[in-house]
Amino acid sequence: VVSTQSGNYGRGIQILFEVASLKKMSGDRPRRQLEKFLNDVTENLSKGAEQRERLKNMELFVLDNSLRETTVAAIQAHTVDNKRAIYNEMKKIGFKHFFVESFSTQTRMGDLFLEELIANKEDLSGAFAFSELWEVTKDGVPQSDLPIGLVKSKKFGIDHIMLEFDLMWHSVNYDVFTMEKLCELLKERIDWIRANLSKDSLIFTNLRDFSNCMEHHPERVFAVVNFLSRLPKDEQICGVAYEDLGKSLPDEIGAWTRAVRKEMTRRGWEDGHFIIHVHEQWGLGHSTQLSCLANGATGIWAGLCSEGAALGHSDSTTMIMNMIRLGNTAVQKQYNCKALRKAARNITKITTEVKAFGRTPIYGDRALDLVFGFIFSDPTAKSGFDMCEFFGLEPTVRISTMASPEMILLKLNNVFGESDQFNLEIAAKMKEQILKNAADEKRKKYRLRLCVDTTA
Repeated sequence: VVSTQSGNYGRGIQILFEVASLKKMSGDRPRRQLEKFLNDVTENLSKGAEQRERLKNMELFVLDNSLRETTVAAIQAHTVDNKRAIYNEMKKIGFKHFFVESFSTQTRMGDLFLEELIANKEDLSGAFAFSELWEVTKDGVPQSDLPIGLVKSKKFGIDHIMLEFDLMWHSVNYDVFTMEKLCELLKERIDWIRANLSKDSLIFTNLRDFSNCMEHHPERVFAVVNFLSRLPKDEQICGVAYEDLGKSLPDEIGAWTRAVRKEMTRRGWEDGHFIIHVHEQWGLGHSTQLSCLANGATGIWAGLCSEGAALGHSDSTTMIMNMIRLGNTAVQKQYNCKALRKAARNITKITTEVKAFGRTPIYGDRALDLVFGFIFSDPTAKSGFDMCEFFGLEPTVRISTMASPEMILLKLNNVFGESDQFNLEIAAKMKEQILKNAADEKRKKYRLRLCVDTTA
């Protein structure tokens, strides 16, 4: 029998023989059937082995977007106090690179917060700002007028820039404004940044409509990536950023990611970063972002919680914790991962004025619940990643009609302390009463209250 990464299948053979005997099957047929099944398992697992190993071993570049992404999602406008509170949570994690603002001609709260940071002599050596590659178009052609993002970055002393642009924008005539002309403008902006902000500026280009363009005009993505990859070593930028609005399937954007990464490598840009930002739309955000990382993306630009434009985005807390549960120790050396859950919870509350939705993975109130025999939920589980242990928290045993007597007993001991009065017999009777109440259409949210035995 072919062995797989998942371990010993001897018990599987035994069970299959038992089933076969019930059906009066004889000879080697059950073994051959199991061999075919396990060969299928091995073959399918091997297709993703490289990606799983990458997620397990890679370092993760994080460009934190907690200050800006949450602004887009705020139920009420951020104040300087809000900005300060989010900034302090971000600092606790140890992210070295972070966005401070997406500038406009108006005075935004980020402008005022930046003035405070500068007055307090905060370390802004890792601060980034967004800037459009172009802001003005005339007759379908982008103009070379300096974008306000670069003007204000110089004013506030922000050295690092993410230049954003679209490769399928409706107001641009790409037959006239060709990829060659776009790359010329891009190089002009890069040179300006290094001459006016810092010769050591970290620069990303964000392909804002990456997924749409890869679907309809992949040659445009190729042209930009090829151009940046072929820049002389002393002129190369930090990397390429890209985003998905949540409509792409994980395998689609994973394939596109792998193609771009290979092109960067072919042209000698092995150390160029390729960082992803995924919006939520159809419930695939986290899976999509993991697929990108597994297929060659080197990092993410995201907030610590999922609050963001539209339905939110794939946050750094969820990404990092998924990598840790897969066995990644590199990210634990890079960042203060033990503080992720609390930071995500706090930033959600700052942004929305309410707690994160209870069933939010990792940092929702119910994320650590023990329900029944699923992963993280069986009180007797002895193996696998323990999220409660990682964060130094006690799990919450949820008492419902699905709770076993063992879970009820564990809840009694957790709430009231261990006592001789608590045993499986009493817990079983409590379970019976719960089911009886349900049968009697008494919908109850069960709370345990201490009952003193006055006859003792």
